[in-house]
Amino acid sequence: MARVFRQFRRRFYAGPRDLGIRPFRRGGYQSPTLTALLWGYALVARHLTLPARIVFICSGVIFPYAMLSLLMPIHILAFAILGLFVFDLAAGLAGASRFEVSRQAPPRMGAGTSARFAYTVSNRSRRPALDVAVDTLPLPAGLHWTRGNPLLETLQPGETVTTQAWLTAARRGEYTLPAVRADSAFPFHLWRWGRTCGEPQRLLVYPGFTPLRRLDLPVGLRYQPGGISLSSKVGESMEFLGCREFRDGDNPRRIHWRSWARLGCPVVKEFREEYLCRAALVLDTAASNPLWLDVPGLSPPDPGVEAAVSLTAAAADFLARRDFVIDLFAAGPEIYRFQGGRSLAYLDNMLDILACVRPHPGEPFAELIPVLVEEIAHLSSALVILVRWNERRRELLQRLAAAGVRTRALLVTAAKRPPKGLPGDVTLVRASDVVAGRCTSI
Repeated sequence: MARVFRQFRRRFYAGPRDLGIRPFRRGGYQSPTLTALLWGYALVARHLTLPARIVFICSGVIFPYAMLSLLMPIHILAFAILGLFVFDLAAGLAGASRFEVSRQAPPRMGAGTSARFAYTVSNRSRRPALDVAVDTLPLPAGLHWTRGNPLLETLQPGETVTTQAWLTAARRGEYTLPAVRADSAFPFHLWRWGRTCGEPQRLLVYPGFTPLRRLDLPVGLRYQPGGISLSSKVGESMEFLGCREFRDGDNPRRIHWRSWARLGCPVVKEFREEYLCRAALVLDTAASNPLWLDVPGLSPPDPGVEAAVSLTAAAADFLARRDFVIDLFAAGPEIYRFQGGRSLAYLDNMLDILACVRPHPGEPFAELIPVLVEEIAHLSSALVILVRWNERRRELLQRLAAAGVRTRALLVTAAKRPPKGLPGDVTLVRASDVVAGRCTSI
């Protein structure tokens, strides 16, 4: 008995995993009341349709009035609603079908775009299933079905069908999709009975951006230890310097046979490491109005930070198309440090980081500058995208200039007037222009 109780307790405090929602914990303590409410929400989300929820709320007004009133029609209406619920519950349980369902979801998508989701649904019962709805569990805030979730009118016994739906993401972020579920609300569409399959899936929504046509970034060359090995070798090699006489320890594979035949002594080819264009993208994530409660997906977006993130994504795309080695620095809520080489897929990794960056309630450069200083000596160019101007940001630009890094600074702001004391070499960019796609040349 004690073992059963421990298993029940562990399963209860784990929460409904199929919804992709983790129970709230604070300092190692988890409230049993909040956990019970979460389980209640899960039962309603699984088994009650939207019409049933509306009728249930209306019944909460009718039933107390029916108990206190002597009018017979109110009593009849109250018992009719109760009988409808009970009959639909019994009919649904008696005719419930067993489903097997799977979902193929893309790992990432862009904010403001739609992505295709493919489903495979099978009816494993001996009776036909009517009015089958797929993926009925509630989506996280910020995601919605473009034309509704998939619906199947009839699914015969043993039949397997494929269907699809389109999901739209309103804003960037990291989302947890609930496990896929197929159920039937037949006959009265009050109760739903079906089966949940699989596990919750992770979906990254990277920031929407308009590709840049031109980016004026001062480009410099610096020797990089390791040379081209810092980046992916896509059709490139070390730079050929010339030929010289063979020495002990030289690689025999580098012997230049034609020169040996012409001079009569061993000659080898000599190479040197390349000088690379290595640019840094430094993102400022300081929140303009820090919230006392920061809940991903529910907190209102910060227009300045969102525009800065979109502009950073556009700059990363521009530099990636020109084979730059990019170092991304951002802080919010933790420090992100990523280095991408000349390859075809590293831009996706940078967009994944930008999808997870959130506004920093404090001063992000207080944590970012010590990390950035370690890399200053290796950078040839830097693009600093700011959302606020103060002495700490002025210090950052001065330290970059003192290290010989050719820097371009952009200040993205939603304010109508530029801040006081803004230097002339800092370019002002309106957040509304970035959001509207009018900022294509900077």
